[in-house]
Amino acid sequence: MSKKDEFINYVRNGGGSICSPQIGAGAGFDTKLQKKRWISDTTLDDTISAVEMFNMHPLLNAALCDLGSCNPAIAWEGGIVSRDEYKILREFTLKTPVGMLQVKSVEEMYNAPFNQKYAITGEDDLDPFEYYLDAVVNSDFSYVTKYVKNIVDKINGRAALSIQWAMQPYEMLCFPNTIDTVMLSMDYPERFKALMDKIVKLDEKLIEAVARGGADFVFLGAPGVEMLSPMHYENYIIPYSQIVASIAHSRNLMIYSHICSPIEPFLSKGYYNKMGIDLFETLSPPPVGNIASLEDALTKIDTGICTRGNIGLDILLNSEPDKIKEEVYKIIKASKGRKHIVAASDYLFYQTPEENVHAMCEAVKS
Repeated sequence: MSKKDEFINYVRNGGGSICSPQIGAGAGFDTKLQKKRWISDTTLDDTISAVEMFNMHPLLNAALCDLGSCNPAIAWEGGIVSRDEYKILREFTLKTPVGMLQVKSVEEMYNAPFNQKYAITGEDDLDPFEYYLDAVVNSDFSYVTKYVKNIVDKINGRAALSIQWAMQPYEMLCFPNTIDTVMLSMDYPERFKALMDKIVKLDEKLIEAVARGGADFVFLGAPGVEMLSPMHYENYIIPYSQIVASIAHSRNLMIYSHICSPIEPFLSKGYYNKMGIDLFETLSPPPVGNIASLEDALTKIDTGICTRGNIGLDILLNSEPDKIKEEVYKIIKASKGRKHIVAASDYLFYQTPEENVHAMCEAVKS
């Protein structure tokens, strides 16, 4: 079997131990391995080359293409406004008949771009956002299918593929930041849910297009406990996750969920078991997460869900290879009898020592 087929088979059926450190997704480890300084310069070829340096089973998490490619009428305009040796500033605008949305970001060397200004900051931005949703849902998504197929052809079975966009309707396509999202949902609950319903319609079309392109997973995120209350999970996250997960499963796609922040008490309340997740990460103890232990966390996750993790990034950044191997053996012992893929607590940072990732992979192999 190919690496892709072996990864998918493990997520579905388990068996033994495999290793899949999270490389890519703008965290920067693949950028470093290709001797680049700017994460925005990292290509899919760079990420493929990076994962092939290690004895692992990769899951490549690729961002969805710009939806302006499907409908030029709603394409964002802009780009780099200033650049020096250490910093890149970008600015993008989306003009609609009912208002303008604007995003400003900064990228520092060795770090992923970070939004200084989000597109939605308050109620006045909801009208142009709704215009955008209405326009994009009626677009031609054949470009998305072609885009995904090109990635699948390039990977050629060397890794499983997850396509990522803000599929979680609660996230409002990540147009607002997490705090403003909470406030909008509380201040304008009826309109907020109406917008979520429109995002579900968009998700359905994107899921169909991505499935036709040959992807294996779609990404379903959710904020951690430091940003959301149980009420928000019960009213927004769980029911809408079930809807989009059901659509994905009907197209033979699996759900990959990454929540790298504190997850208790949501874990103990069984929320993640209700969301339709196939692959969940990460079950991390302090200082990275807030679970009691991997053994305890696995008693609270449905056995049908494959988990992935959870060597802390603090350990990977600051320890020697022998310490990494010790952590691997602890994880394998704690997860015995479960579908658990040895990996990190999050995507690998630029500064992660290469020898520590080799140590993780070789310890699992041994």
